Amino acid sequence: MSFPSWPNFDEESINSTVSILKSGKVNYWTGIEGKKFEREFANWCGTDFAIALSNGSVALTAAYMALGIKEGDEIITTPRTFIATASTAMLLGARILFADVDTNSGCINVDSIKPLINKKTKAIVVVHLAGWPADMHSICALGKKYNISIIEDCSQAHGAKINGKNVGSFGDIATWSFCQDKIVSTAGEGGMITTSNENLWRHVWSLKDHGKDIDSVNKNDHSLGYRWLHETIGTNFRLTEIQSSIGRYQLKKLTEWNRIRTENALILIEKLRNFNLIRIPLPEKNLCHAWYKFYCYLIPSCLKKGWDRDRIISEIISEGYPAYHGSCSELYLEKCFENSIPNYAQIKSLPNAKLLGETSLMFLVHPTISRKQMKLYADVIANIIKRATS
Repeated sequence: MSFPSWPNFDEESINSTVSILKSGKVNYWTGIEGKKFEREFANWCGTDFAIALSNGSVALTAAYMALGIKEGDEIITTPRTFIATASTAMLLGARILFADVDTNSGCINVDSIKPLINKKTKAIVVVHLAGWPADMHSICALGKKYNISIIEDCSQAHGAKINGKNVGSFGDIATWSFCQDKIVSTAGEGGMITTSNENLWRHVWSLKDHGKDIDSVNKNDHSLGYRWLHETIGTNFRLTEIQSSIGRYQLKKLTEWNRIRTENALILIEKLRNFNLIRIPLPEKNLCHAWYKFYCYLIPSCLKKGWDRDRIISEIISEGYPAYHGSCSELYLEKCFENSIPNYAQIKSLPNAKLLGETSLMFLVHPTISRKQMKLYADVIANIIKRATS
């Protein structure tokens, strides 16, 4: 069978982009889509402000710059994330410290953060891995205690909630990605920042548009053209009108799409939960998992002789179905960090990150997969897991 792809752009979203192209109003300043997307996203997230940006990496860069991250500052984050979480801070001269993760959620563990805090620590960056919300209450309390900024990287968690409250509304500032296969995908690239801190919002807003002052833009008469608006130095991090239009459309679909993701994940859980070879962590009842991807973990002692993780993945792929080690490889194994991480010698002793990195299996649950297709997918996975179990 041909496995359903993601993202999928239906006729309504395609027609909307065509309409924008025909209008010629394709830039943030000529159209209305970007401004509406920002308002709607902030309202959906539960924050006072949102700023549409060109991609998630740019969003991280802007967040670090707004917080004043500079050379010599230290950032604590997780080793199980996309490289941009760390590399964008390093480009500003900051040093990265990796804390260990929770073995169930895969998110950064508050107890592993505490020993890394010192007078140079300026921010803790939390990644809600694969849609599982991190322990924001404990981490925010830690940040408040030590006067450390909390950044939420929500790139994999559109729609994840803690006690009914959206991730992206807990920390000082949050970043989002709308890249290729994300839960919300704005035609290849896209990003957003959410915050309820007006000073951070103003800083990012100015930074993303060449240093323009928002009050000068909104309150002055521009009948003779936009002139003398730049009070700081910035650059161009803006999102296009076409991408904002797609984002607005997908935001309206998000609740239904996440319902399907959850149903697809439950099919896998039901099919795999009784295998001794597989460990399937499940979130607590007060958490709403966004199911960007489905993770489970092998118990190596239960593998049949001649089987390993790579063979399981290869066997599933040979049946025509997708299977992966995971969406985020262990960053501490990337060569670029070898000479730039202060605690590099100790990093490889992070036992939980190492365990998850060596045992994780990842499967797809996106909403273009029908219930029938998902059951067939789950059957194939289960049959191969059964063969691999001792």
